[in-house]
Amino acid sequence: MNSTKLSAFCDKVMELCWLLAVIVTPLFFNVNSNNVFERDKWTTLRTIVLVMAAAWLVRLVEEWISNGKPDLHITWRTPLALPIFLTILSYAISSIFSVTPYISIFGGYQRMRGVFSALSCVVICLIVLDRLQTREQVDRFITVMILNSLPIALYGFIQHAGLDPLPWGGDVTRRIASSMGNAIFVAAYMILAAIPTLARVVEAFQAILTDEETGAADVLRAAAYIFLLLVQVISIYFSQSRGPQMGLVAGIGVWAFLGLLALQRGAQREQPFQPRDLLRDMGRGLLFGLVSLVAGGISGGLFYFIGRGIDALWVGQLPEAPMWAAVVGAVLASFSMWGVFIINRRGWRWMWTGALLISVLFAVFFMLINLVGPIHDFSKQLPFLGR
Repeated sequence: MNSTKLSAFCDKVMELCWLLAVIVTPLFFNVNSNNVFERDKWTTLRTIVLVMAAAWLVRLVEEWISNGKPDLHITWRTPLALPIFLTILSYAISSIFSVTPYISIFGGYQRMRGVFSALSCVVICLIVLDRLQTREQVDRFITVMILNSLPIALYGFIQHAGLDPLPWGGDVTRRIASSMGNAIFVAAYMILAAIPTLARVVEAFQAILTDEETGAADVLRAAAYIFLLLVQVISIYFSQSRGPQMGLVAGIGVWAFLGLLALQRGAQREQPFQPRDLLRDMGRGLLFGLVSLVAGGISGGLFYFIGRGIDALWVGQLPEAPMWAAVVGAVLASFSMWGVFIINRRGWRWMWTGALLISVLFAVFFMLINLVGPIHDFSKQLPFLGR
């Protein structure tokens, strides 16, 4: 095998390994083992990483022999390279001075979260930083992660419905654990998959709206990604984990803000801005953000009365209906307003400032409901803020 074929083979092995890590680690569990989840997951991941590291090392050595130096794409300027090195150093120092070095290195019997496991994750990170170089590789990675979320979420739905044939020790109907063994792990994985799925939904609709020849495949792709996104969000809700729910909101906020900045750059390429336009654009954006909030508030009030009517028809069987109706109405009204402007290519230059204003107001609101006593006590009575 010549050097070119060997390098290509090693690249394929490494990509196969990181895709396997994304697939197997969340999905795999063994009901016949004592621990069921974490020991078997970590053992499987460690094995994948050892194969992955061997292929990486073979490729680096082969390049060193052929070219006199390895073709390494990681430098000190690589994002997160220095924090990764400091993490490895801290693990090494703490293990050297540990009172139980074996447990520090290989982890405890139950969870196996020692240096070996931590470095396995670091090795995956470094190899992906070094060898994931093309858009096709990124798309495959994202597609695998999105599709892998479907069986995990559906298994959680089975648990929530009380149809799981396996006799778990905890209550998995109120808070699903799926193949992860812990509700918060399920929700955390779904956050990782939900944001790329949302991006795929936007890409699919962009193709439908902009392409002159839109086929059935484009519509089916958009419908499939919408279905996957709904499944992921519902599974996060079924986990009843507050941290991941807040993480999803924050992630969507950051994603939307970056998207608006991308629109702003697109508008700037079409019509370059002048420095004097900045204050005017910021004023328009802030005003638009405030108007969208007011519109959402008015719609929420109208939907609140609709919810009260629904509750009355059900003879008081849906006491939370008015509040949920208000929330849904406010969100739909605000999102519709933003969507109309974006689709009609209006306000791209200044909409990012409106999103920034809403983010700041949301952060202030979050602090108020947690730090101010009367507001905190009132918020605990609301169904969507109680926990």
